[in-house]
Amino acid sequence: MKRSWFAAGAFALAGMQPVMASAQSADADVALVLAVDVSGSVDEGRFKLQREGIAASLESEAFAAALSGGIHQTVEIAVVEWAEEQQTILPWTILHRRDDISAAANQLRGAPRSSVHVLTDPAGGIAAADRLLASVPLPAGRKVIDVSGDGKQNSGEVPTASARDAAVSHGVTVNGLPITSGDEPHVDEWYRANIIGGPGAFLVVADGHQAFADAFRQKLTLEVAGVAMGPTLAAAYGRKLFYVP
Repeated sequence: MKRSWFAAGAFALAGMQPVMASAQSADADVALVLAVDVSGSVDEGRFKLQREGIAASLESEAFAAALSGGIHQTVEIAVVEWAEEQQTILPWTILHRRDDISAAANQLRGAPRSSVHVLTDPAGGIAAADRLLASVPLPAGRKVIDVSGDGKQNSGEVPTASARDAAVSHGVTVNGLPITSGDEPHVDEWYRANIIGGPGAFLVVADGHQAFADAFRQKLTLEVAGVAMGPTLAAAYGRKLFYVP
């Protein structure tokens, strides 16, 4: 399974050409909010896998290559944890170079887990991320919400699809990273129907929490690189990737 993810990432980045830009650009290639599930199904072991997987993905060579390959060589990123409520654990952070990436990764590693109760409200996570995107520090060529989690909605007054549609109406792309597990092995189908939407939207499936880090790294790299999804890339991932044509 992992080999197909790496093959897809290599395929996607193979056509990227280095682009020269100012190290301190006044614009960002992408504004990205990572909206991460920390509800009751995410025990401490799973939480550590998620948190470290995100930090390690930021520090990966693939992410650095995607960042430096952008027109502005600039990414602005924020992280929201959600369950029944939401909490921003990494406010808007502008990434230009490896020092910026390392600082963001270390801040994530040191941040305590949010206390946002136990039920699952991805709609609230999407809405919180959408509000953050309304106040980005730099103009961005693309605005993306990256929702990861292991369960369907079981809390909240707004349906997840409605929150997704509201974000899309603001020019936002909502991507998904469903974590299939023994609790909800078909959560990826629910994510396809209710989470992803907008220009170039896609999801990558993680087969259990142990696979989260690899799946997240590949997904983050594709998002930052702005690689257009299509049948060839989807075929490289197999059932791991689903995109909106």
